[in-house]
Amino acid sequence: MKKFTLLFICLLSIQAFSQKPVILISNKYEFQKKPNTYNINNMLKAVLVSNNYEVYFDDEPLPAEVANNRCDVLTGVLLDKSNMFMTKIKLQIKDCQNMILFETDEVKSKDKDIQAGFIETIRLLSPELKKFKPSIKKQDVVTIAKDETVSTSQKYQLVEVTNGYVLMDASLKAKLQIYKTTNPTVFIADKFGVKGVFTKLPNKGIFEYYMNDTLVVEEFLF
Repeated sequence: MKKFTLLFICLLSIQAFSQKPVILISNKYEFQKKPNTYNINNMLKAVLVSNNYEVYFDDEPLPAEVANNRCDVLTGVLLDKSNMFMTKIKLQIKDCQNMILFETDEVKSKDKDIQAGFIETIRLLSPELKKFKPSIKKQDVVTIAKDETVSTSQKYQLVEVTNGYVLMDASLKAKLQIYKTTNPTVFIADKFGVKGVFTKLPNKGIFEYYMNDTLVVEEFLF
């Protein structure tokens, strides 16, 4: 049985961190000598925002809800295929495993001014982006009263590894990575980017971490 107990709060609502696809882009791609050359990167951000993306540069601080859910975050890679006669670019959208989910057709401009050519091609990416329909991971809104628990009938098992344990459910899906400390019953735990303390008891483990400044306690029965 798995229990969630929320301390020091009467009601808590947990929601998906974004209702828009979140994408990271670079402030300096491989073909650029300096950040934001020809205003390419700011233009790309504006085009993505206009297509309903939540956009961040990969060198800026990220909100905690984005940083803790990196496998729900896309990456945009701009490729320059230009030659001396024409500006040509395309955009790849990748997942957190660096797999290409979508690639635009090559967009082109014959404008002889380099900056004008890039601005035109960036704008031409907008209709291309409409061809891609990214899935958005949505979580149900859960409201929990103080001292109330949400339970399932699932049990878990600890699989020992070199530096600690992996907590797995009945389908052998990893739920927590647990790392040893100098105390044999206290561990550092990582739940898909959410880090906290795991206490190992004879027939259960307790995982404690903070969410939105609220202490959350999860119990895993073995």
